[in-house]
Amino acid sequence: MRKFRGDGYRWLLGLFWVLSVHLSFAAQNPQDMIQGTLLTLQQDISTQRASLQNSPQKLFALVKQVVMPHLDVNYMAALTVGPLWRKASKDQRTAFIDEFGLLLTRAYANALLKVTDYTLTFKPLAPGWESKQFIAVSGTIQPKSGGQQPSQVVYYLVQVRGEWKIYDFVVDGVSFLQNYRAQFQTYSDLNTLTGKLKDLNKDQG
Repeated sequence: MRKFRGDGYRWLLGLFWVLSVHLSFAAQNPQDMIQGTLLTLQQDISTQRASLQNSPQKLFALVKQVVMPHLDVNYMAALTVGPLWRKASKDQRTAFIDEFGLLLTRAYANALLKVTDYTLTFKPLAPGWESKQFIAVSGTIQPKSGGQQPSQVVYYLVQVRGEWKIYDFVVDGVSFLQNYRAQFQTYSDLNTLTGKLKDLNKDQG
C-alpha cells in the first residue's frame, strides 16, 4: 500500500503550531491568539506527556477536539483532490472527508509528542485583514533546545461565517496541501482513494 508521507522535523513543528490554534480567530488578532494559546498548550502537553504516550486514543481525541474545528476540512479536501472532487457525488465527498479528516487527526497526534519547546515570532498582518475572506499569517519558529535551524511558516486562512479557519500551511516553502495533492493525484477516482485512506487509517488504529 502506498504510504502517505509527513516529512521531517519541520513538518512536526508546523503541525504542532496548528494544534495551538484552539480558539476562534474571529475573536481577536490571530497572531495574539496563537501566541497566547501556544504557551498554554506547551505546558498542558508537557504535564500530560506520559499519559498521552500510553493512550493513543486519548491523544486522538485531544487533537480532534482542539484542532479539527479550526480546519476547513471541506475546502482542504477539494483543493487536495482537485478534478476528482468535482466529479464526485455528495456521498463520495462525505466518505472522503471522513477518512481524510481522520488521517489529519492521526498525523497531528503522532507529531504532537515529538515536538520540543520553541519560540514563535510573527510578521505584521497586511492592513485590512479583518474584512478579507482570505489571509496569510507568517512567522518564524525557533527551537529552544538548539541544534535546529529556524523554520519559516505561512498559514493560509479562510473566513467562514465570521470565523477564521486554516486550509493550508507552508513550512520552509513546502505546502502541506501540495504534499498530499502530489500523492492523491495518482488515483483515478475518489472511491479508490477513499478506500486506500480507510485501509491506512485502520493500519494506524
